[in-house]
Amino acid sequence: MSKSLWITPEEALRKKKMKKNILYVSIMLGTIVFSTLLTLLVNNL
Repeated sequence: MSKSLWITPEEALRKKKMKKNILYVSIMLGTIVFSTLLTLLVNNL
């Protein structure tokens, strides 16, 4: 068995929170990039 499967509940919770934070940050960054590109596209028309 691999040792990575042996995680404590605290570690599992920490990983879950980290994934959630990464998801939120990537959604915010994606929104910023999308709105910037949309603004540039509209201004060039």
